[in-house]
Amino acid sequence: MSLSSSDINLLLNFLNEDTCGSSLTFEQISQEFQHEISKTDYLRVGNALLLLLQNRDLTPISTQRLIIFYLFIQMYPTDQQSIHTHPFAPVFLAILRLNGEQSLKIHKHFHWIISPVTRHERTFVCLLIQNNQNKDLLKKTPNQFLQIDLPLNDDLLQKEIYQQLNGNIFQQVPAVVQCHLPAVINDPEMNNYGYDTLIGGPNSRSANTRQTIEQLLMNNVMEQTIHPEYLRLVPPLHECTIDEFVWLSPLTNLDIDTSLFSWDDLMCMSKSIYSEVRLLMDKAYHGAINLQQQHKILEELDHDPDLVHHLGLTPQKLPLLVENNPSISINCLLKLISSNHMTEYLQVLVQMNMSLHSMEVVNRLSTSMELPREFLHLYISTCIKTCDETKDKYLQSRFVRLVSVFIQSLIRNKVIDIKDLFLEVQGFCINFRHIKEASALFQLLKTFDLRNEDNNDSTTLLTINDE
Repeated sequence: MSLSSSDINLLLNFLNEDTCGSSLTFEQISQEFQHEISKTDYLRVGNALLLLLQNRDLTPISTQRLIIFYLFIQMYPTDQQSIHTHPFAPVFLAILRLNGEQSLKIHKHFHWIISPVTRHERTFVCLLIQNNQNKDLLKKTPNQFLQIDLPLNDDLLQKEIYQQLNGNIFQQVPAVVQCHLPAVINDPEMNNYGYDTLIGGPNSRSANTRQTIEQLLMNNVMEQTIHPEYLRLVPPLHECTIDEFVWLSPLTNLDIDTSLFSWDDLMCMSKSIYSEVRLLMDKAYHGAINLQQQHKILEELDHDPDLVHHLGLTPQKLPLLVENNPSISINCLLKLISSNHMTEYLQVLVQMNMSLHSMEVVNRLSTSMELPREFLHLYISTCIKTCDETKDKYLQSRFVRLVSVFIQSLIRNKVIDIKDLFLEVQGFCINFRHIKEASALFQLLKTFDLRNEDNNDSTTLLTINDE
């Protein structure tokens, strides 16, 4: 994505050869830059500035390069210790090389090629890296900075920052990335007559340079690189011998009736009884199967109880099997009694929607095995809550009848101790006393309550006689 025309104009105004040295201080440049350019565009702006920096003809004077270095630091401010993590840290490394000729020779394989800079420019970069909030420095214009006397010990600071950068940067960059070259490069032939002489002087150069920069940035040249590409040989085709099968692929663009081709779903499948029962179970999850198919599954489960572990039954699939084929689900759960996941299956039964089939499964399980008391209590409470919360009168009446008959069955078969749920079930019966099955359950509870009172009276009389 290229820079917008407004961003390009702002950069060109900053870098105008006639005014960039004295019109604005670094602090004013920073304020205007942050106000006009969004942070999301910083990387594209940085690449654009790098393109200008790499081509000396586009930024021929020191004041322009000082502004570019300053904007690099302002876009991604970091302290000296973490300067190697800066997106444009290789630029700083190239700048701080003391010998410009050696810099180009060492960096000829990298796309971070920077034209040699002056001592003032290197010192300026070091001061920014050391303290990017240097107020004395920020209040100066680029021309004012170029007129100050440089400190005598600036070489020590340059060497310190250079060593820090050199030891960390290229260890993190893959060798292939280091081989990228910019899409725009300088002409290696030196012009003995000078660039200004050929095109008619500095004024003509400034106008032409602006047009060139606008065209380069609008075409997004700064994000294009020349890089080596992998050359991979096409592997030879394997030739089939006479004794090998040839794969037939029907092509729609040929005069072949593709309806003659059919895929065998049973291809590569084992013909064992496990596979046959597994296919029947897959059907049982998605709908009711006929009596003959049910009998086949139940017969094989009785013959080999361990078969239940190979049928793909999981707690998540149990609700489907309960609703579509409750008799098979009952048989499977009875075979899973000793399984470590039995608790998960019971928890799913509690959480699934109440229905005739789910109650049938729980009722059959309760008469065939000893279910945890907590599970039965929780299941009954869930059923009662479902009846209370159902808004549809017809559906509510049906649920109440089912729950009433279900609880009566559990009480008569002595599966539950009604004392633990007496108050909750009694409240349920009173709320739905207009329904025949709920009234019958209430009469059963009264009989149980009277029996307990008779037992208590007998115990009292026995105590008195003993005294």
